[in-house]
Amino acid sequence: MTAPDAEPGYLALVPPGSDFRNEVAARAVFDILRYRPGRGVGRIEVPTLFAVCEKDSVAPSGPTLRYAARAPRGEVRTYPDGHFAVYQGEPFERVVADQVDFLRRHVPVTA
Repeated sequence: MTAPDAEPGYLALVPPGSDFRNEVAARAVFDILRYRPGRGVGRIEVPTLFAVCEKDSVAPSGPTLRYAARAPRGEVRTYPDGHFAVYQGEPFERVVADQVDFLRRHVPVTA
């Protein structure tokens, strides 16, 4: 991730005092180069929630919205935030509320 907000956003998720090392094995680059999450979206038969950040510099919203439009049972929720903003605070609460709502509607649990 090379966007200007990527490193500070990513590192903001690391708990203080953690012994986390911001490293990855070089072999991971080969998987990343082949990773195309939108390629098979038209074949997804189950309800799918797309949580899209409008100011996402890591996974831009344009391609994600185009993929979502091809999902037969896709639902889109957009957020006026950047990629890492939705992992903390009020943006996080909004996204999680939408995710829980989606799950309640599509994966009902009976007592």
